[in-house]
Amino acid sequence: MKSLHALGGLFLLVPFMARAAGTAEVPKGVWEGTLGTKAIVACFNAEFPSGSYFYKQYKKAIPLSRVEKDSFWHEAGDTGLWSLDPAKGNTLTGTWKSVKGAPVTLPIRLDLSDATGGDKACGSDGYAGLLETPPKIETGKKEEFAPGRSFRRLRFAGQETIELSGPEPTLAAINRELRRDFDTSKDTIKEYFDKRREFLGRVGVPAEDENTADPSYWSSQWLSIRNYTWAAGMGRNGISWFHRTWDLQTGKQVDPWSWFGLRSLSKARPAEGRLSGTGGGSMTPKLRRFLFRYAGIDASKAEDSCRSNYEEDAYYDLTLEAKGMRFAQPAYGNGCEIEIEVPYAELGPVLTPAGKAAVRRILESAN
Repeated sequence: MKSLHALGGLFLLVPFMARAAGTAEVPKGVWEGTLGTKAIVACFNAEFPSGSYFYKQYKKAIPLSRVEKDSFWHEAGDTGLWSLDPAKGNTLTGTWKSVKGAPVTLPIRLDLSDATGGDKACGSDGYAGLLETPPKIETGKKEEFAPGRSFRRLRFAGQETIELSGPEPTLAAINRELRRDFDTSKDTIKEYFDKRREFLGRVGVPAEDENTADPSYWSSQWLSIRNYTWAAGMGRNGISWFHRTWDLQTGKQVDPWSWFGLRSLSKARPAEGRLSGTGGGSMTPKLRRFLFRYAGIDASKAEDSCRSNYEEDAYYDLTLEAKGMRFAQPAYGNGCEIEIEVPYAELGPVLTPAGKAAVRRILESAN
């Protein structure tokens, strides 16, 4: 979610924001006019006092909200303050003033253009509809992962994947596979715009799920990518992720868990979407015993509040790191999570023949 990074916890803010707005008059509806000399469209919701506006030239919504300390409408990030006079018929006037830098004051003049949205005007066709254009793939700037290896972020209708650039010949095939991450169906695009409208009508902001993709490990032999999602408005419960790993000699996805034998999927496994990964699950009994011995963990001494973390079906992410393999449980803020990293050279006792061959390639490529 690129529009407002922190909107995953937006619902938690609603009660506070509603109190902060108090009984302030809200000029509900969609309004068109000018801020200074620039053409804008603004909207205000009355059910939950909120709003936003955009310059017609750019069509990027700028949230407006009230706070308890004053009577202004505050732009997101306090880039500006709106002071609005009571509406006179279908006309709304006021002033915009800067908060940072040299003092600047600009006139605001708006005319009511759409009152059909009622108390959720920002989610109406007259406002949200003007922000909606057929989505296209957006390409980000090149980001360096390591010398000679870089990637670019690709986004489509709130989804994100990456395009890789490096010396490995199989990257072309992997890039084609990653492009197929995008769901371009009509239903998915409709769902994307419907969610934006829902949040516009609630709090004046076109919120989106936060979706990111990042290479987490990349050598001449192996590549791992972490996909992360934070569903807008869902708080901590809306967070999910998965990892995928490719053998760069063959260009095929592999499951590092298979290097230790079969794994079982944990009941506590974070939810996955249309795409699935190979990064999480429960450890085999043999692997669990080995790791607990390596880390000096005595499961019988676990605190009652943390006991589920020590059970056989506990969920772990398995990731390739620079010096070893890491088995880590998700952090929920209670301090119970277990995280163990073992150097590659010390994993031999629990590796399958295929796992030993894979780890040997890791060690050889590091030398």
